[in-house]
Amino acid sequence: MARIDEEFPIRENELPASDEFSLPREETEFRPPAPEAEYSPPPGTDYENPDPSLEFTPPGGGRAESSPPQRRRRVLRRLVYAAAAIVLITAAFTETPVSIVPPPPSPAVSAAPSAAPAPSDEATPAPTPETVPTPEPTPVSKTPEITTDFFCFSHEHHARLHMSNTGALHSVEVTVREKVLDKQVYDHFLSEEEIGTGLFELPMLSTGNVYMENMKAYDAVHGWPEFEMTVNAWYENETGDGEDMLTLTAEPNFELGVGLSYISPSWDWYDTPDSFVITPWEESEEVRYVIDDPSAVKDPLTFSVDISCNGRHAKPEEYEEHIRTDEYDIRNSETGELTPHIGYTKELVLRRPDWMPEEGTIHVTIRQYLASTGELWVRDVDFSYPPRYDS
Repeated sequence: MARIDEEFPIRENELPASDEFSLPREETEFRPPAPEAEYSPPPGTDYENPDPSLEFTPPGGGRAESSPPQRRRRVLRRLVYAAAAIVLITAAFTETPVSIVPPPPSPAVSAAPSAAPAPSDEATPAPTPETVPTPEPTPVSKTPEITTDFFCFSHEHHARLHMSNTGALHSVEVTVREKVLDKQVYDHFLSEEEIGTGLFELPMLSTGNVYMENMKAYDAVHGWPEFEMTVNAWYENETGDGEDMLTLTAEPNFELGVGLSYISPSWDWYDTPDSFVITPWEESEEVRYVIDDPSAVKDPLTFSVDISCNGRHAKPEEYEEHIRTDEYDIRNSETGELTPHIGYTKELVLRRPDWMPEEGTIHVTIRQYLASTGELWVRDVDFSYPPRYDS
């Protein structure tokens, strides 16, 4: 088969590996190219320079003329290799422009504040301060604030007035009326000094005293006195050109009270003669007594009791608790009908110790919790015995 030159030479026509890309041999009559024609093919006399228009035409293409002899083709191929080597060597020493990628910007560093800039020639107008309207004060009402405490221990009634915002208040009247017979029991106009203190306490008022003074009238209606308190206050009105009136009405709040009595040795009908007895004014078996322990008084049924004579106090073991039984009739206030009743009451008894004289004065302190006001109510009294009517 005939051998045909291809774009790349066949294996047997290739140069040894050591000669590839080396300078051509002497027989190629190689001469370095002139500087002005660095990229032109080297001149030669044994071949024709290729057509410039076909400079980059691949081997095997081009003019349709007969192939040169084998020897001439080898020489031409070697010259081409030499020219390629020169181009590569020249390119290696030619500076190629490199595109420089700028580095990322450094993070901003907070610098210390510099000195204030010099003032410019043009004056900057000062900002106009915003005018904030001053809120008008809320007018204070001239209506006085008045509250009442009104409570009772059986027949014994106590009342107090608490007053504030009294700048426009110029007159206060407090009255206590008995409702069954519609009788006025108490009436008082407070002075300027009493109003100015903000607190006024009424004297103790007793329904028992009112009953004794009007016994026949109450028996006729099968009734018992009932109190009601009214407070009238006059003050300057809001416009200042007249007077307004404030009225409060209060009913008494019930509180469980206790009383103290001395049982004379001659009262042989009583099971504890010559003794001091603390008794609730209302029937109750649920009361609890503690001896001189105010911290234990936390509810309306607990009483702290302390009895002393000439500075010496009775000890807890000297007291006794008794349940007293009472049998009596209860009258219906509307029909007058009597109904039998049996009551039981817990009492605290102190039999007169030997260190107390047969007659004299003892000091009694009783503390209790008021359900209506939440306060610790204290009774601190001197009690003389035996009673004068028993001597």
